[in-house]
Amino acid sequence: MEIEKILKRIGIDDEPSSLKPSYENLKRLQEAYILSVPYENLDFIFKKEFSVNILKIYEKIVCNNRGGICYESNTLFVYLLKQLGYDAKMIFAKVMDLTYIGADYPHLALLATIGDKEYLVDVANGQNVRVPLALDEDTIVESENVQYQIKPCANGEYALMFNHKTKGWQIRYQFCTKGKTVSDFETVFKDEDNYKQFSNHAPLLVTKALRDGRITLTDDMITYKKQNDKKVWGISLENRAEVLRDYFNIQV
Repeated sequence: MEIEKILKRIGIDDEPSSLKPSYENLKRLQEAYILSVPYENLDFIFKKEFSVNILKIYEKIVCNNRGGICYESNTLFVYLLKQLGYDAKMIFAKVMDLTYIGADYPHLALLATIGDKEYLVDVANGQNVRVPLALDEDTIVESENVQYQIKPCANGEYALMFNHKTKGWQIRYQFCTKGKTVSDFETVFKDEDNYKQFSNHAPLLVTKALRDGRITLTDDMITYKKQNDKKVWGISLENRAEVLRDYFNIQV
């Protein structure tokens, strides 16, 4: 695997040596990945088993220009960070909305340490915060017209909060800081009965961040958001491949 090719995939042509650990570089890398690699669960639709093997993920996302679910994109991204010299690790999170991922599948996110601060980093959770968030700061940031912040929980865990326009502050997901390895989730889809049951009912989701919005494909609909404008139109099953090619640069 070539680090330069991963960087090129996310639109960065700089030499790896120029991306040494710093908050600004981490922020740039996270944003670049989110703007370049969609979250997509097409393999559920294809009835194809997901792999957490880094070589297969590299081939899928970097060589074949696909996107991925959290186990794929965050595995690739933490590999990139470590190769660039970052102190980074995988963590598990409990997502409140289980529409696109079953209850049996914990969300995979990342923590990166720079100096004496730990930052939540997540490049594979659909519409989400786009910048690293320090765990020990009460910082509020805005992404796609939604405010986010991290709050400590009574049980020693943390919650990524978002400010719902009518319900106020809600939990996006809750997480602990214990590091995980690939061995902790490599069998997450090996339960054939659970996998088949979920994949047979999981709705299609392909979503990619834009600098000023987001484009999302679901089973039979495209949603295009740009600043405060929103357009929605239906598509047919026969047009899915064309839509994936034209809007997400994914060839299937």
